[in-house]
Amino acid sequence: MFSLFFFSLFLIFGCREKEPTETLPFIGKHDIALGDEPGYKAGDTIFHTIPDFSYLNQDSILISRADLKGKVWITKFFFAKCPTICPPMTGAMKSVHSKLAEFGDDILFLSFTIDPKNDTPAALRNYRDVHGITADNWIFLTGEQAATHQLGVEGFYVNAFEDEDAPGGFAHSQNFVLVDQNLHIRGVYDGLNEQQLEQLIVETQKLLKHASR
Repeated sequence: MFSLFFFSLFLIFGCREKEPTETLPFIGKHDIALGDEPGYKAGDTIFHTIPDFSYLNQDSILISRADLKGKVWITKFFFAKCPTICPPMTGAMKSVHSKLAEFGDDILFLSFTIDPKNDTPAALRNYRDVHGITADNWIFLTGEQAATHQLGVEGFYVNAFEDEDAPGGFAHSQNFVLVDQNLHIRGVYDGLNEQQLEQLIVETQKLLKHASR
């Protein structure tokens, strides 16, 4: 089975769909189906997909990957007590959210905490209140710490780990990850770079407008 090398966190290459989002890469490792498999025929490209997960949201409701499939996601990893990049990342995501408001629940904004010991559902509700977040399609998720860090690195291709030398005791990427309706990563963007945030908005619109046809 043919496999590409592990995709760099900052590399934006990948196999491309022919129609209609040919400008958006499929990011991550991928394989070629040698025979018929569930959802694939021999010769089809099997793209990296976000692995299964199950977390409590800010309202203590269990949310799984299956509950969210079929939507476009914009995702970040954070922790509520982060003293450095998390507050501006949250502000940037609020801005992106407002600029994509016309698409309603066709898009989901997911914030995974990497500090579940402190970031209980109640703490996440408080974080939403402090930052003026009221949107139903912006979901905050908390779960087992090691599994979350693994999901970040292996699932979303962003760094997320405990680091006693880092401010707040954790280190994580400032990237936002764009995931399509079929759980494929289609873009990784610096959440603190205005130009890349504009690119994120444009490319998210491409996915959403295609879905509405």
